[in-house]
Amino acid sequence: MKTVTLTLLMIFGILNSQELKIDKFQNWSQKSDKPILIYMKTSWCSVCKIQMHQVENDPELRTLLNENVHFIIFDAEKTEEKIEFSGKTYDYIPNGTSGIHELAIELSSKRKPVYPTWILLNANGKILFYHEGLIDLKTLKSSIKNLLKMNPEGFPLF
Repeated sequence: MKTVTLTLLMIFGILNSQELKIDKFQNWSQKSDKPILIYMKTSWCSVCKIQMHQVENDPELRTLLNENVHFIIFDAEKTEEKIEFSGKTYDYIPNGTSGIHELAIELSSKRKPVYPTWILLNANGKILFYHEGLIDLKTLKSSIKNLLKMNPEGFPLF
């Protein structure tokens, strides 16, 4: 009986261990028909770590992200390479031993980044959902599902 239980637990663990697929700005094609979900964070942000742990442990959300969006994790203070996004090129701005990426400032409301920040864009790069701080995963899933019901311009399909 112990062997059967152990085998079932191992099989369930393997089947349930779908890895979260994470894209980079450089891998994202502007011609893609998938929406883009940007998770802007920093390495020192404890709330960001909690949020990512929640995302990684939600199988429904992982599947939704893997199959329906380009999920980009953007570390606003560690990403130093140039990023081309929506027809512009953004650079890293060093400041002593740290710095910030210009894209983080551009994507932030009031030009001052808050971590974490969730930004959901349609395939054309139009911001359709913006949330600063910890987000309830039900809200995030609902926003993604609602976006998937829209056409590329961001208007609901009837």
